[in-house]
Amino acid sequence: MSNNNLFRLAGWCAALSIVLTLASFAMYTFSPASPVNTILATIALLAVTVVYYALSVFHKKDSAALSMAGLVLWIAAAAANFASLMDFSNNVLYAVASLLFALPLLIFGYVAYRGARMPRGLAVAALLSGVLWAIVGFISFGGNWSTGMVITLLATLTWVVWLGWLWRVFLSEKKVPA
Repeated sequence: MSNNNLFRLAGWCAALSIVLTLASFAMYTFSPASPVNTILATIALLAVTVVYYALSVFHKKDSAALSMAGLVLWIAAAAANFASLMDFSNNVLYAVASLLFALPLLIFGYVAYRGARMPRGLAVAALLSGVLWAIVGFISFGGNWSTGMVITLLATLTWVVWLGWLWRVFLSEKKVPA
């Protein structure tokens, strides 16, 4: 698969992830333990894996080690998030999943911010989302569930903005090739 096809696929996977994440989040609000919610979130996690793979390919020239670390951490984050979806009552698992979720965002946000091939705002959106997910993780360790859910909403919204921007960048003909 050529890089252009990979980026196009990643763009569409980002779009799919936006729809599934928002649907899953809305469903979670009404029925947290719904199996449909778990299915939607799992498909979104799998689709975002393509996005992170494309990011690792895209940023390989800027920082091969950080790109690989971001991809590996995303795989760990996806596994932890899937486990968290299976057990809604485990706050420690949710906290670990949130912290792991933050790390690839922070890594790819940093690499994009440092480089010149992605829009600076896209990097800031990734960094902001990563910081918010890290805050969610630390708050969840503390057991403050109501504050954690408010920040989870903010983290989810910034993550969706980041995915939307990636969708646009990956499907744009004007991006700098990897």
